[in-house]
Amino acid sequence: MFRKAYLGASISLLAITSAAQAQEAPEGGLEEIVVTAQKREQNLQQVPVSVTALSAEAIANKGITQFENLAQVAPGLTITQGTQRTGNSINLRGIGTSVFSIGVEPAVSVVVDDVPILNQGQAFSTLTDIERIEVLRGPQGTLFGKNASAGVVNIVTRAPTETFSGRIAASATTDEEYRVEAGISGPLGENVGFRINGFYSDFRGYVKNLATGNYLGADESWGIRGKLVADLSDSVKVTISAEHSETDGNSTPRTVLSFAPGATVFGASLATNLGTIKAGPGNYLLNQNYDGIAKGESTNVSGRISIDLGSVDLISITSYQKWGLDTQDDVEQLNLPVFGSATGLVQSSPYDTKNVTQELRLVSTAPGPFQYILGAFFSSGETDRSFDRGPSGPLLSKWVSNAGTKTYAAFAQGTYDLAATTHLDAGIRYNHEKIDVSFQRLNVPATQPANNAICLAVCMGNASDDAVTGKIALRQDVAERVMVYASFATGYKGQGYDVSSGFTPARAANPVKPETSHTYEIGFKSRFLDNRVQFNLTGFWTDYKNFQSQSAVVQPDQSIQFQLNNVGKLRTRGIELELQTKPTRELSFDLAGTWMDAIITEYPLANCNTIQTTDPICFDIDGSGPGTARAQNLAGKRLPNAPKFMFNASAMYDIFMDSMPFDGFVTLDYRYQSRVNFDLFQNPLYFQKAYGVLNGSIGVRQRDDQYRVTLFVNNLFDKHFASNVGGLVGGQPTSVNQVLSRNSRRYFGIRANYNF
Repeated sequence: MFRKAYLGASISLLAITSAAQAQEAPEGGLEEIVVTAQKREQNLQQVPVSVTALSAEAIANKGITQFENLAQVAPGLTITQGTQRTGNSINLRGIGTSVFSIGVEPAVSVVVDDVPILNQGQAFSTLTDIERIEVLRGPQGTLFGKNASAGVVNIVTRAPTETFSGRIAASATTDEEYRVEAGISGPLGENVGFRINGFYSDFRGYVKNLATGNYLGADESWGIRGKLVADLSDSVKVTISAEHSETDGNSTPRTVLSFAPGATVFGASLATNLGTIKAGPGNYLLNQNYDGIAKGESTNVSGRISIDLGSVDLISITSYQKWGLDTQDDVEQLNLPVFGSATGLVQSSPYDTKNVTQELRLVSTAPGPFQYILGAFFSSGETDRSFDRGPSGPLLSKWVSNAGTKTYAAFAQGTYDLAATTHLDAGIRYNHEKIDVSFQRLNVPATQPANNAICLAVCMGNASDDAVTGKIALRQDVAERVMVYASFATGYKGQGYDVSSGFTPARAANPVKPETSHTYEIGFKSRFLDNRVQFNLTGFWTDYKNFQSQSAVVQPDQSIQFQLNNVGKLRTRGIELELQTKPTRELSFDLAGTWMDAIITEYPLANCNTIQTTDPICFDIDGSGPGTARAQNLAGKRLPNAPKFMFNASAMYDIFMDSMPFDGFVTLDYRYQSRVNFDLFQNPLYFQKAYGVLNGSIGVRQRDDQYRVTLFVNNLFDKHFASNVGGLVGGQPTSVNQVLSRNSRRYFGIRANYNF
């Protein structure tokens, strides 16, 4: 990778919890906030949805350049990091989908410029030239579709400007990330505008591999986006967007967290392989003979046509997405020639995804007590995945697979003013889905099972399903700038296939059941004290049925087989609080917190975890004694990576220097979350204790915002934490590794930008 020392991007105001597209604010007060959480522009304080929104300025202030950074600023949002991007999980209110299978779609939908992405792994990319990001908690299926049963992350990119403008931004950090971004925007004649933005980023990595001398977690990426807007007439507006990005890196690093004396991996001494490496939560070293690769490429094209028909707008949104990811990982994490190969046991897993979507909407625009949206939606997506774990030995596995999905939907949502201060919102969506799968195992065992039991010939399956979801909410304006609401919503996530190394004809014939949810929510939104305080409070209760979850099961040959399960019933309930204040011209303060109780309420025959061996917790299913199938009852247990408490606190102080051409600022950001377990089956070794992280910055900005320069620190007190914890492949159940994120270490940096 090429190292180039670019100096830094911009920061100024603190990214407040609910800072979105802002209108002019009263002098000294808070800004008005406009969001599109219900697919039309509305004031945030009038929307009966629990929303956290971030503006372009807020995103820059926080230094948010990667999707996973959103977990630092959005209460109730956590990210479980897998060993590769396709295994990452976005969780809202304790609910997410953490699976490797290409036959399962996420519970949290990610939408970019009104286009939903198909594969959750697509979301984990660079964020650049963003207008705003909205995090919508709770089921949003009425407007956003089948895979929004837990919520939506809605991303809106910047539009062309009416006058010529541009920006250059750059950053550098002490852990050797160098990033530069540039863009221009303006008119092309009287009725056409354009915007072009590009970025380049080069990151060394953050976990050192002693065997090769390289750092894992490294990434070199670049991308470009262009947007063209044309007013074809007074009533017709066309927007065309196209973007392409590429990334070239190595494996997501996994380091050893703990192990028992005498532990081995495929018969080799783990302690000997580690050498001087000390296992523990602060272990940022590994010793493996292969760094792995992670190469990705993404192309997205979309077109939007808006036609003003007088009292309604007709909107058409068409998109094409192509995304690919090629990964190779050192499975056993050893610096030994396992199974006679110099690079040990290497796992290769390329993905290739294509998706086409089409949405039509009729949106009312005429004034009156009734406003509505009518729509129809179609999508057709396909994902190819091959898998090759070799070169030989008991873990040999090689297969190819394909999963396809087609969705047809119709939806409607309306708002009726029952009185000047009383409003009723209601919506409904019908969804028809078709899914299919094919799978073929390419390695041939010495003894071949009868009846194609392991899919040596192609196994194929298909299924379809219909679902109706909806939402109803009642809002009451109890005073000026004070609103309360109560709502009920249903959610749906479609059937899925468990496409993994254990695929069989039975899996092809029996997809996992759809996941459904019912959510009850009450909320309070307010502004007071001369528009200097905003206080929002939400209470929620959601019941889930047939929750789709992946879990690890140890096989007789000590390999770990991931399998997809339908968990009987779940319940997640909690309280969300957001406080935003600006007591003086110089000082602003923000606090956002979540108390959440996310538990399994019914799962009587769950698998035992990898270290359970005895009654009464792990019991014989039929009572016939040792050697029989065993299970545990998980009723009352917490969901994976679902902290009971989370909160973010932010403070900013502006330093006005009238004698200088610029002003100064100081910011502090603190995030805390309580203890979590990462295992659905409650392995007590797979946990992360409670932790808090403090970030800070100091900088200057020109008053007309032509330039900004910021010095910043991430994780000031160097608090180490894991974003996932699990077992070592080929090791004993008591051997544990961890995925550490970059933000779990302290680093310093400088950001600067120049606008023209």
